[in-house]
Parts: sequence; C-alpha cells; structure tokens
Amino acid sequence: MMMFKRRTPSVRLGERFVKADDPLGRAWKVTRLWTTAIGIPHAQIENDGQRRETRIISVSALTDMTLYGPVAGPA
Repeated sequence: MMMFKRRTPSVRLGERFVKADDPLGRAWKVTRLWTTAIGIPHAQIENDGQRRETRIISVSALTDMTLYGPVAGPA
C-alpha cells in the first residue's frame, strides 16, 4: 500500500503576507506555527493596524497566491 504525504510550502515566523483582495494592503505577520492532530500545518497571523486583529489560517491557504501574497522587505 502506498501512502501519500501532503506537501505544503513552508512558512516561517515573522514572514509577512497581504490578502489579495484587501484594498488597503494591510500586512499580516506570522506569529505562531503548528501542525494539527491530522497533520495540517496552520499559522496564526496578526496585523498591526489601528484595530489589531489575529487570524488562524492553514499554511496552504496562506501560500495560495490567489488568496495571499508575500510582502517583500523588512517589517
């Protein structure tokens, strides 16, 4: 029997992303990483806007260029 392993791109703490459809272009910083009990990598992301927000998202969604894009340069 052949087992298939889920292949997800890696994300590092401190990396920043911007949501593809955000007209304000707010950056979200990765503040925590973990893998769920069923093996799905997740990230906690936070923004530093006037109204600080925290979100939890799968790493595969975070690295999907149709949903989020990386922010180049220093934080």
